[in-house]
Amino acid sequence: MQGTAVLLKKSITELDPGDVAYYALGLSGFVIVIIAGWTTANANLYRAGLAAQAIFYKHSRRKTTMVVGIVTVVVACFPFVFTQMLPLLTYAGLLVVPVGAIVFAEHVIFPRIGLTRYWVSYKNLKTSVPAVASWGLGLVFGFGLNAMNVISFYYLFIPTWIFTILLYTLLAKKYGAAESYPEEEALDKQRNEKIIAYQDEQAENDPPHLDDKSGFTKLLRVVAYGSLIITMVLAIITMFWSPDMAQYEINRDIFYTYAFICTLTYFATAYWVLQRKKVLNKSDH
Repeated sequence: MQGTAVLLKKSITELDPGDVAYYALGLSGFVIVIIAGWTTANANLYRAGLAAQAIFYKHSRRKTTMVVGIVTVVVACFPFVFTQMLPLLTYAGLLVVPVGAIVFAEHVIFPRIGLTRYWVSYKNLKTSVPAVASWGLGLVFGFGLNAMNVISFYYLFIPTWIFTILLYTLLAKKYGAAESYPEEEALDKQRNEKIIAYQDEQAENDPPHLDDKSGFTKLLRVVAYGSLIITMVLAIITMFWSPDMAQYEINRDIFYTYAFICTLTYFATAYWVLQRKKVLNKSDH
């Protein structure tokens, strides 16, 4: 990214993924960014669809996911979204930092200091006052530090996380985590043992996973790996065997052309191998 900034004579903060991908890798950079964005967004879109379905429970998951996807695509078309993505993700991430701190405290710290995990469930409480209070006060603490400009917002999660852990531990101890629940823990242990036994039974009944060892699949794999090797060799030549700017531009243009072809070849053959394996296991099952 710094190299791209030097070539374009721009600040690194002014660059977007398209500039970096194109000037670093040529057209193959666009393919990589599109596929990387799709594979990353796929899981996030699925989670967003589940969350939307939980809110609008009368609609199907497919419809809600489609609506969320369309809205996301429209919003992403505006430049201010991706130019301000890092601060947006930082602030959005700060909302869940206290939640992670609470989970970490209950699962990792509580057993080490003699407090009881799942004490809220054992007491049959519908709402955990310590958790809600710790989350809210953790946000006040984190955003308060940002408002006072005490620390860069890129590192706000560290003091917020520590503050929430300490606060939740103290509040949980006061509200019931310091008590013992032998009967509830015994029932919980029995339920977990039944779940493990059921999962083991399912694993034994599942058919074995088959690997496609056909000649055509092996050929596709050779082509896929060969495409990666060719791309790497061309990149090495461009980087280390360009004694002057003229030779660099020649090597770069060759890299741009053949790396694009190899990138398309790799993704096509690798995806083909994946589909053949899926079909093989599906037909066997």
